[in-house]
Amino acid sequence: MDDLRKALFQDRRSIRSFESRQISSTDLHELCSAAQLAASAMNEQAWFFVIIQKEEVIKEIAVLATGIEESPYYNAPTVIVAFAKDDAIAPVEDCVLAMSNMMYAAVLNDLGTCWIHATKNVFNNPKYAALKKACGVPEGYTCVGSLAVGYPSGKLPEAKTRKQNVFSVIR
Repeated sequence: MDDLRKALFQDRRSIRSFESRQISSTDLHELCSAAQLAASAMNEQAWFFVIIQKEEVIKEIAVLATGIEESPYYNAPTVIVAFAKDDAIAPVEDCVLAMSNMMYAAVLNDLGTCWIHATKNVFNNPKYAALKKACGVPEGYTCVGSLAVGYPSGKLPEAKTRKQNVFSVIR
């Protein structure tokens, strides 16, 4: 259990440098399964995910998101865009829990992830509604964010110092 705990909580890092090789179908399936098993308010499972592995599409979305050629996805071969159902009980929270499960499943599969907030600039902009529709996103869903996913390039970054004194225990 200690090795699993270490892998899940101590080894998870935001990865900002990825190898170019695509993640395997098996690994992708593991991430998707982890997302589906996430906790959600009243078990609504109020999420929808778009998995993009086509390099040209990732680059196009990167430019739309930032307005510059430099990709916010750190050249990851896979980008998973998360959408939350607007009329759910706790849509954003449900989606974030599912994405967190994906991040921890990635660690167990020797993959790296990085939460990318800029994706919201594209998928929540009415100007790009056609792109959202082309990606198969149902009506009534809002983008929460995305994950850059791939095999980390190089050594894992060192853990940053964590804030202390962030808990108040009342007994």
